Amino acid sequence: MVLFIADARITFDSFRNCMIATATSKTIITLNPDTAEANQLCTCIRELLEAGGLDDQDILSGDSVQLDSISDVLTVNQLKARSQEHADVFHCITYVFITNLELSSSISKVIRKRCAKCKFRINEESQKCSNDACPNQGQQLQAPEGFDLLVGISDHTGTLQSCNLAGTVAEKTLGCKTEEFLCLSECQRTTLQWKFLLERCKIYLKVLPSTRSRSGMRASILSCALADPVEVKQNLASFVA
Repeated sequence: MVLFIADARITFDSFRNCMIATATSKTIITLNPDTAEANQLCTCIRELLEAGGLDDQDILSGDSVQLDSISDVLTVNQLKARSQEHADVFHCITYVFITNLELSSSISKVIRKRCAKCKFRINEESQKCSNDACPNQGQQLQAPEGFDLLVGISDHTGTLQSCNLAGTVAEKTLGCKTEEFLCLSECQRTTLQWKFLLERCKIYLKVLPSTRSRSGMRASILSCALADPVEVKQNLASFVA
């Protein structure tokens, strides 16, 4: 659906900490206007949805939310339930065990190239952007390498697979940059992997809806560190009582 909105009031919402649009008595909203621009926008979004690009961009575009402002502590089942009840993006803290983290497998499953323009993955064989609608098609490829991991997390209520751990967040979590990781031996990568596997961690999550995911949601890790046992006990006491 494409909306054409005229004469909306734009104000700053201190609660949401962003600019918002509000309809007034003068506001005119037209659904799916029959214009060339609207048709082009609709076609572009449809192509991105089919290619899965919107999900990737939401996950990889970073997050302006300050970690200190995130206070909701949720179990795995609670965050799953919230994502089903509400279609909005939300942030939370969860104290979980890392149950899946593949660092000792193929490098291509740990570090990937993505187009600097549209964030789609680069095809390993052709070394071209996988997005046919990429504005950089036909131009010199700019595709920096970066961590692009899928992490599984679990607690006493359930398991959440395929949480995205990427970019600088992954570097801070693992304690090394991409170039440094590439120089590690297989034994060193395995040692690094077991520093986190089956360990309780404090994780800040960004959870967003996704029609392409079986669970109907996708989760991006904003911060991950080994949890303080005292802090875990204080925050999870009410959940396990």
